[in-house]
Amino acid sequence: MLELLFLLLPVAAAYGWFMGRNSVKHKELKGRASITRNLSSGLNFLLTDQEDKAIEQLLELLDIEAATIETYLALANLFRRKGDWDKAIRIHEKLHQLKLPKPQAQQIQFELAKDYFCAGLYDRAEKLLVNLVKSPKLAEMALKQLFSIFIATHEWHKAEQYRQAVESTTSRSLRVAMANMLVEALKQAPEQNVDHLMSLCEQYPLAIRPKFELAQCALNQQQPLLAKSALLYIVDHKPQWAADILPLLRQCQLADDEWYQLLSKLANKQHNISAVVLLARWLAEHGSATAAEQFLLDKLTQQPSIRVFQQLLQIRQQQSAPAAEVLSSVEELVNAYLDKKSLYSCRNCGFKTRNHYWLCPSCQQWETVEPVAGIDGR
Repeated sequence: MLELLFLLLPVAAAYGWFMGRNSVKHKELKGRASITRNLSSGLNFLLTDQEDKAIEQLLELLDIEAATIETYLALANLFRRKGDWDKAIRIHEKLHQLKLPKPQAQQIQFELAKDYFCAGLYDRAEKLLVNLVKSPKLAEMALKQLFSIFIATHEWHKAEQYRQAVESTTSRSLRVAMANMLVEALKQAPEQNVDHLMSLCEQYPLAIRPKFELAQCALNQQQPLLAKSALLYIVDHKPQWAADILPLLRQCQLADDEWYQLLSKLANKQHNISAVVLLARWLAEHGSATAAEQFLLDKLTQQPSIRVFQQLLQIRQQQSAPAAEVLSSVEELVNAYLDKKSLYSCRNCGFKTRNHYWLCPSCQQWETVEPVAGIDGR
């Protein structure tokens, strides 16, 4: 009998192991079934527009299954795009509480900061973003989001503390944004002067705004040579801005020959409409109306333009008194047409306006709103 007991011990051990293994499997299957039920229930709430219940149900799963983070991020981003910022915040805050690898945790922190920004909670967003400025992967995006906060709150001076961080990136748009915000900060300070603007021009050569403000400041302080240098730099590097720069350059006491050379270069090499119109006026004043008319006709053949045609009408009215009345009526129609056309367009988003903005009201990008080109352009 004792021998039989010893023979049954291995059988009992094997049976115990088998039952234990089945018990573990049973618990795993039961847990998966619970997750599946909760997930299905959450999705069902979403499909039936019961989003609050859906979020509660799905958030419960985070304590059980943290391997599906990307799914929750996608869901939160969907809510943010729809304008349901409170729902996006709830999901991202729940994710933020989990113990995750640093890269994943920082990505969630950045997404939560974007939620706070969209909801107008700028102070909360700023606190999160400050910690991400040193992140190799998220530094550039964090800086751009921080700058969006400073733009929204008009706290331009705060940009100053991130100069070094901006310099450590390769982003051109961040440098242009930094230059513009520092100019805005200078405009609010009583000690604004030419020296500060010259320093910004040297530090941020890619930005137009500091040079434009420097030129205006120099003209106000009766320093035409300094203004001329700044404006010529803009025209050389950004000829599309000639429509706004040429009127200021005319105030810089340029000699007639220098003015003619500048207009000829812009009109013939850059095909700038404003330069063509001003050059035609110069030819009419210093040469003959016939030469100006022929010049405009040649340009119209090469590049059709309503504004060049408008200038041609004006010159022909001066030449022919009998035709002046008829041409005057045509010019009025052309003027009415041009009065309804946009003068500026954002090269980034296509926003059109008759007023100039350094910051595009549509896409919030600096220095992208430029004079319009084309048949109606300048």
